[in-house]
Amino acid sequence: MIMRLAVPLALALACTPTSGPTRPAPSVPDARALPAGLSGVVEPWHPFDPQLAESAPVWLVTRYEPGTYPCRSGPDGSLEMLIQDRFTALQVVRGAVQAPGVDLNLNALRGSAYPRGYAEGRRYLLFLRPGPKGQALLADPHALGGMHDRWGPDEVLAVIDLDQSDAEAAAEQVQASRTGEFAGGRWDPAHWEALRAAATPEPARQRELAAFLQTTIARPRAPLAEVRAWLGPPDAQHLAADGSRSDDYFLARPAYAQPLPDGLYGHLELHYDASLQLRAVELGYLRWRVSPRLQLSTMLTAEEHAKLGLPRLEIEFR
Repeated sequence: MIMRLAVPLALALACTPTSGPTRPAPSVPDARALPAGLSGVVEPWHPFDPQLAESAPVWLVTRYEPGTYPCRSGPDGSLEMLIQDRFTALQVVRGAVQAPGVDLNLNALRGSAYPRGYAEGRRYLLFLRPGPKGQALLADPHALGGMHDRWGPDEVLAVIDLDQSDAEAAAEQVQASRTGEFAGGRWDPAHWEALRAAATPEPARQRELAAFLQTTIARPRAPLAEVRAWLGPPDAQHLAADGSRSDDYFLARPAYAQPLPDGLYGHLELHYDASLQLRAVELGYLRWRVSPRLQLSTMLTAEEHAKLGLPRLEIEFR
């Protein structure tokens, strides 16, 4: 089943909520005392942990400027290219830094101490506890580091997105809490978590999900915080330099996390503009191709979706 809709902004579909907030609003926390050098840099809504910060001897304001490392040969003779997550030094708040910047291993920096996503051009405050190798890199004004010099969680204790707005910060704190009736069934956080934790996508339940998305989530300009009240934090987040973003949710997460030959999983992607308003909803299912030298997932064709009874949604608000 393929649904491709271009919905005028004047049109809205609705579900009848039975509990939960109608629209989470950003709130600015009370002013707090900040260490010297951070006043006017860290805003009240930024997630600052003073105890963790005090354990970091280096506080560095940076700008995220990603690139790529030189290609290298893979074990099968193919060329591999890795993303370079470069953070260019702008201001040293604490400690001594002569290096022009540092490269971080963002795949290893997961959890509440780090942003869920990074946007090119944004400023990030790094709390660093360098080891001997890191100290040598920071002391060298010509050191740019390389693929094997990326910093991980042992040396990067926390990262704050200094350009994050109060509305973004408020939305990041929203958990899935809303329940409601929709055409075909009832929605609650436990139902949603079961869809994500299932070993494999069940067609009937996936069609129920598609109905819920069409009648409840896919509303023109729905605020990010309001959608998060239904779906909670995403599995992955991508931020663009222009302020737009996308949230990715994986269905049948075990099949996504552990690739097996012909394994199936679902992918729900929600696109938001710079005003944090919903602009597009995409739902589809992918199949793994796995061999000793390859792990690749590809979207099912329209015919394959139909044959398996799985829904396919592409909804865009113009």
